[in-house]
Amino acid sequence: MEENTNTAFANQLGRTNVEGCCWWGRGIFRHINRGRCFFGRLDHAVGKRAAMNGRPSLYPDTDFCANPEAVCSSEDSDELQWIVGMFHWIDAVQSYNEDGWSFMDKLKELPAGDVADIRFNKMLIAVDCIMKTGNHRCEVGIDSIDTLVEVLEVFGDKYEQVALNAPTLSPTLTARPSASPTNFPTVTPTLEPTGSPTSSSAPTASPNIFDYPSTENINAVVADIQRNSQTFISTVFPAGSTGELFSFNGFAEVLFDIASGSVEGKYFYVGHGRTTNRNLRKRGMVNIAAFLAHAKTNGFQNNNCDERNVDFLMPDETTRKYPLSNSCGQYGDSYQDERCDVSESFMECAPDKNMLVSAVPGTDDTSYKNPPAFFCGPKAYFPFMGYFEAGTFAIINDEPFSNRAGRTNIESCCWWGRGSAQVKGVCMYGKLNYYIGARAKEEGRKSMFPDIDHLTRPFLFILPTHKFCKRPQEICSGKHSTRLTWASGMVNWIENIQSNFDYGDYLDRIVSGEIERADFISYVSDKLDGGRNKKERLINFNLIIESLAISIN
Repeated sequence: MEENTNTAFANQLGRTNVEGCCWWGRGIFRHINRGRCFFGRLDHAVGKRAAMNGRPSLYPDTDFCANPEAVCSSEDSDELQWIVGMFHWIDAVQSYNEDGWSFMDKLKELPAGDVADIRFNKMLIAVDCIMKTGNHRCEVGIDSIDTLVEVLEVFGDKYEQVALNAPTLSPTLTARPSASPTNFPTVTPTLEPTGSPTSSSAPTASPNIFDYPSTENINAVVADIQRNSQTFISTVFPAGSTGELFSFNGFAEVLFDIASGSVEGKYFYVGHGRTTNRNLRKRGMVNIAAFLAHAKTNGFQNNNCDERNVDFLMPDETTRKYPLSNSCGQYGDSYQDERCDVSESFMECAPDKNMLVSAVPGTDDTSYKNPPAFFCGPKAYFPFMGYFEAGTFAIINDEPFSNRAGRTNIESCCWWGRGSAQVKGVCMYGKLNYYIGARAKEEGRKSMFPDIDHLTRPFLFILPTHKFCKRPQEICSGKHSTRLTWASGMVNWIENIQSNFDYGDYLDRIVSGEIERADFISYVSDKLDGGRNKKERLINFNLIIESLAISIN
């Protein structure tokens, strides 16, 4: 695909040029830290302007007005990404005092050591509103109490001291930054609250329905599935009960394991919780049906483990051409750039330019009619890639041919979709390492696949090179593939669906009849792929709901 600069194309505000458009968001709060005002204030407080005015400056040689990209692309970027976030936190949150609601006063009112107190929840929702809208009252505030608990656990037995002292350690906390920023880098109490606005890691319903395994509920759900097993298996599983991949037996085994707690702190929801009743169980069955609908839509529809090349271009409006660089990402996506949030970046895989990986090629009599299996490799071996031409079934590799994202090579492009849910991207493969691979075992946590080996980290802050990061193809071509195809999908579901704070509400509403199936699947689809496969996912969801005899609208 080529850029078309022959005609002007306006954005929603009517802009057709990019002159003066250098003020996009950067840093840990990149959705907020943007605009000329913010970067001007930053330069005034910690940049070159502070130094020129005779005030102390953290970065006296950095002009944030002339070079705002210094936040992300300079020798100081590692710390600047955090500095700009803390600057905004001090300026917008710690100093907030509007309509009788003061952040510092509310902070002092919090009970030390008792994060279960409702005041913590209200505080976090208000802070999220301040971050998003500038006012402590809004309709989009998120309660991130679970992330706060995780942050406080880092302090361990020091938490009580931190909680007691945080509001009073520095007298500068109660005011906006003064003309002199000398106290800026010493504001340590922000360690406690900064976790809240960036969290998307766990559902926040109270009680959290996804955090309590229950053997009784798991057994009941398995019994419900077994009662409808024949219809269910024939409807859902292409491999039947005991195929090599995507079998019912493999699904049931991994479901039981992950719902029971084989992944530390992560549970696939089957209706378990602090209480046991039929509505909870039905809610669990709907969650299972939605996961399988996604898997059947994106994963094992044709018993393929590896993502297929399906995104074609028609530059001459006559012939479909499938870029061979689609292994880097389809429909404009770039899988190696699908990174974790800053708070979870320690989990992600580091792209390896020297990695050589190939997907499993088709073996049936018609496989030659389809684009070849994805593969990746360094530019030294594959300087550019061409395309597969439909109709002639020919691979044309005489000159570079771009995919939708503009890629013409396949270097570091080994992160295509695999398994029942087509896990993709450096973030999710890194999370598989962290939660179910050798890294979990190395760091003292339970691991489903502890023998997926790794190389020991030689230095503290260098990402470990586990086999999931070095050999992502383990999911489809390894000795654990019959289980990994399901385990990878369920971990992906936990992270991308169950982790949404309002997903529990959607389960409640579909079970109670407040919303239709289409509304529920629309929500799930938007979270998974921006609604790209919404219609097919709904069809599969309806089939599975009927095969399991689940009574919902």
